[in-house]
Amino acid sequence: MIRKYICIAEYPNVSKFTINDIIEIEKLDDGDYIIDGAIKTNRDMVYKHFKIAPHLPNFTFAPFSHSKMETWASCPKKFEWNYIIKPPRIEMPSPILEKGTLFHGILEFDMVDKLDQFELPDTFKALTKKDAETIIGQALDFAETSANYLWIKTLRGVKIPEQEMFLGPDLTPVETLDEALVRGFIDLLIYDEESGACYIFDWKTGGKSKEDLKKWPKPKDQLELYAIWANQALGAKYIETAFVYVEHDHMAKYVFEEKDIKSLKKKFKDKINNIENDKKFDKNLSQLCAWCDFKQNCLGIDNTRDPRTITKDEIMSVAKGTPKENKSNSKNTAFLDKIRSKAKS
Repeated sequence: MIRKYICIAEYPNVSKFTINDIIEIEKLDDGDYIIDGAIKTNRDMVYKHFKIAPHLPNFTFAPFSHSKMETWASCPKKFEWNYIIKPPRIEMPSPILEKGTLFHGILEFDMVDKLDQFELPDTFKALTKKDAETIIGQALDFAETSANYLWIKTLRGVKIPEQEMFLGPDLTPVETLDEALVRGFIDLLIYDEESGACYIFDWKTGGKSKEDLKKWPKPKDQLELYAIWANQALGAKYIETAFVYVEHDHMAKYVFEEKDIKSLKKKFKDKINNIENDKKFDKNLSQLCAWCDFKQNCLGIDNTRDPRTITKDEIMSVAKGTPKENKSNSKNTAFLDKIRSKAKS
């Protein structure tokens, strides 16, 4: 993906970049970056010398995604670390994420009867070849035996895997990322122009059991965003959506109608407005801090520790010993204020 960045510090041995220049930088699949189509470098160098250029007036953190909004909702401090301060960090390979990517890939190709074109990604770092083969077997078994999946395959209409969607500042569809306030990817869109039927599905791995998934359903905000787009981009007045939990053959269905769209748009406009106007980015301490990529920056807990060994009592105890950020003589406060002012400029 190519994005525009602002140069914030002189780049070593390159005279053509000056401070405040707008530069195009591409992020590669292996995590490296290409600056201005020519200079290959790493994440640390990019974030030391550039910041992402705001592409919409009055919106510092655009484009938003569902996960970006959920990060702020779960912990504003994590949002600040991830999207504003962006400290250099070692990204630990995640077998859970790689498993999800593999499942998604197989179902994406199988749904349109092109499974023979699927190729195993060579970017996996956490999964072994044996792990990948096991997961592929699980995905193929799901595709062959799941009543829910087989029902989805029978639905009439054009099937579009990985449908990218953009919503502008008024949450109406726009054509490009540069115009977008919100961006998303719909795992599977099915639209029958003749009948007007519209179906949206999001594949999910994980979940302890079907019973737990029914008892504690996942918030449907992600599907609500997709419904806003489908109503306006396709003219769909009745939109059936679902999270499909592939390891438990369970579907959590939600239906949206045209009358719902106005209130949904207001909900997300308010949420984005709250994020844009946050000045404090408070910590939300919980057991989830043990799994956070920024626990070492935020709480001083070693990132290499097994999260399962970190208790909530330890998190609370460490947090109480963490200097308050509003202390006037804190070096951390000065650093954070400098980063925040850059992000808001």
